[in-house]
Amino acid sequence: MIEAARYFNAPWGTLLKVISILGSLILIGVFGSMILSGRASTLTAVILFISLLFTVRGYSISENIFRVRRLLWYTDIDISMLQSVEYDPKAMTGSLRTFGNGGLFSFSGSYKSGKLGSFRAYVTDFRKCVVITAARQTVVVSPGNPELFVEVLRNLKFQ
Repeated sequence: MIEAARYFNAPWGTLLKVISILGSLILIGVFGSMILSGRASTLTAVILFISLLFTVRGYSISENIFRVRRLLWYTDIDISMLQSVEYDPKAMTGSLRTFGNGGLFSFSGSYKSGKLGSFRAYVTDFRKCVVITAARQTVVVSPGNPELFVEVLRNLKFQ
């Protein structure tokens, strides 16, 4: 039994940094040019703000709950029926986003691939992907220390 929640950070990979910086600059530039031209629309600011809210900041494991830390809240995932956990730096390769965010502060939402089928992603660095398979869902995350993350989850499963 885990006495306290185990926390793992979610470091940003180079691709996420580049997409987030460029995407933010483009959205801010479009917003600024619309204001200067007198055709102000808040749509670009709303896109930036909403994407920022869904930032993945870290992960914690406590008992049978896996939590994804967002900017202002947590997304809880039930892992009581954990089937497998595997460090796979190529987990997102060939994946298609079916709904969600493709790189503005995170790669998160619903994805699909030939290898994993349909899955949820809460990823900040493609090189650190861990695939969690539970009873009815597959989730891909990217903790700062994927090997330790896998070890903690595997130990939880066999207690």
